[in-house]
Amino acid sequence: MADTKEEWLAQLAAMSPSDREAAIGDLFDLATAAVREMEQEQGRREKAEKAARELGKQCGVLLGHLAETVSEDRLKQLEQVRDGVVGLQRDRDDLQRQKDELEGSAIVGQGEAIVAALSRRLGLPRHSATTPTVMQFLTDTYTKEKRLADDSQRHIVNFISLFARITGDKRLADYGRTDILNYVLILERLPRSLGKSPSDKSASIEDLFAKAARMSEKAGGPMTLSATTIGKHVQHVKGFFNTARRHLNFTTSDAIDEMFDGIKLSKGVPSAQKRKSWPMEQLNLLFATPIWQGTGSRPEDFTKRHKEGDHIYRDAYWWLPITALWTGARLEELAQLHHEDLVADSSGFRFIHIHGEGERRVKTANSIRRVPVHSVLAGFGFLDLFDHKKAGQRIWPELRPTGRMKKLGDTYSTHFTDYRRHCELYEPLMDFHSLRRTFITSMRTRANVDALTVAALAGHDEELPIFERAQQTNDYTDYGIAALAEQIERLDYAAYGLDLGLIEKT
Repeated sequence: MADTKEEWLAQLAAMSPSDREAAIGDLFDLATAAVREMEQEQGRREKAEKAARELGKQCGVLLGHLAETVSEDRLKQLEQVRDGVVGLQRDRDDLQRQKDELEGSAIVGQGEAIVAALSRRLGLPRHSATTPTVMQFLTDTYTKEKRLADDSQRHIVNFISLFARITGDKRLADYGRTDILNYVLILERLPRSLGKSPSDKSASIEDLFAKAARMSEKAGGPMTLSATTIGKHVQHVKGFFNTARRHLNFTTSDAIDEMFDGIKLSKGVPSAQKRKSWPMEQLNLLFATPIWQGTGSRPEDFTKRHKEGDHIYRDAYWWLPITALWTGARLEELAQLHHEDLVADSSGFRFIHIHGEGERRVKTANSIRRVPVHSVLAGFGFLDLFDHKKAGQRIWPELRPTGRMKKLGDTYSTHFTDYRRHCELYEPLMDFHSLRRTFITSMRTRANVDALTVAALAGHDEELPIFERAQQTNDYTDYGIAALAEQIERLDYAAYGLDLGLIEKT
């Protein structure tokens, strides 16, 4: 055996791989045994201390009895008991001092560090008792590392919290595939509207089952979570476990794959209902309604814009559908535009900068992008909305943050739905977000723009799988504004059947 660490390392380096592995294994066993022996010794001392305290109590009782009838023999017994108590107190003090020295010693910490280091080096998982629970890791580490405090990422926290709520919030190392299978079975019975009502957080799982049953009965079909939504829940939880594994080394990536992968859903789970695009005929009907042709409402009466009249207010209610149609931007991305978000590059190409700085929010990091202003949109007067002297202010101040997430577009979205109902244009799965889908579909299928460029203009969207496949390539591609502007100009709604005159005359 080597006398110094350097000699031992030199011997280790000279060994064959099998001998080296055996030597490391011996050291691991030795370190583990040393730590276990120290823990056992500490337990024995604590047990002895407890026995001393109990004996002291019994001696006190005995002394009380002896004091009742004092005789010479009893006095001798009393002295013997006193000497015994003094000795017990001395032993107790010695035990406490040794215990304090042991706790303050670096030996225990070094031993635990050696075991932990060797466990990581040899790929050995930590014991379940040393891993935190799901909620402990979520609040102490995961939320901070993933920056989930922002409202746009709060759904991930909700997914993990729901998992802990369903499975009992066990220690991470105690979970197995059976837990995940049972978790998915419960997800299959939860209502499609889960999370939209504040009461869902406090409702029991059984109450949520009953809610889903009532919704399904009323709708005449399953109103439970779709296969796509369940898949999102499972993938977020799996990602959570993988992050915990990297931090805690309590399992392997293969074991996590075995826990989560290949789970088949029940036959009754509904498939996701995808939004529709707006046909050009429907868009012509939309732009022929009072907001663009004349309303009888006052400017502040947003809920009465469906009434016919002579007034046209070119505010957010006029601009938002048009801007979405020619940029493919999401509602909240447009609603939060500031005066300084219209930018020009060195060649003079104008673009809107969609980003998450300041009070703005974006769906994901991939949503940050630059979208050139289409010439048709500019012809409608879009550029006049921006005044750099008003930097720091939004171009549509009439939009106010509302709803649980305090989004600028929440109230407008409700009004847009009600407006279409009043105008008899409401159709399920064809809403404001469908305008973004119309832009993407038209760019791909009619303007014949490649998927990578469309992804750069619209931002990656999990609803469109081709954008996911394009993401890695996009990360290594720099798109100049001039090139993007050339591609977006290929979009020609007039050629596709849209009557631009309905908008131009306003």
